[in-house]
Amino acid sequence: MNKAHSALQTLQDRIETATGTDRALDADIEHILLGPSEDAPNYTGSVERCMDLLHAVLPDWHWHLGRDATGMMPFARLSKGNMTVSADGTTVPLVLLAATIKALREQEQRQGTPQR
Repeated sequence: MNKAHSALQTLQDRIETATGTDRALDADIEHILLGPSEDAPNYTGSVERCMDLLHAVLPDWHWHLGRDATGMMPFARLSKGNMTVSADGTTVPLVLLAATIKALREQEQRQGTPQR
């Protein structure tokens, strides 16, 4: 497993177990996906910041937000061509982040080379 793949997997694991705003996680997301930053945006607590990130790292992907089958939990689906990923979870920002990381990992896997 290469370092970039490991970093994305670690981010995915942390996002999927998060329950709300986590500034340390925000800093790691910013560092791994966009580079070092003095003051990372509040990704884990802001839909707007998550959408900014999504558009920055997956500019050609389509997105959909809704509720899961129970109608209770947030749900996100991202797609580009024949690639589709989805995530559900406790908050809209965490669902968007989980789907974004899954999409980056899927893209990386299909291309065979790490992007991050």
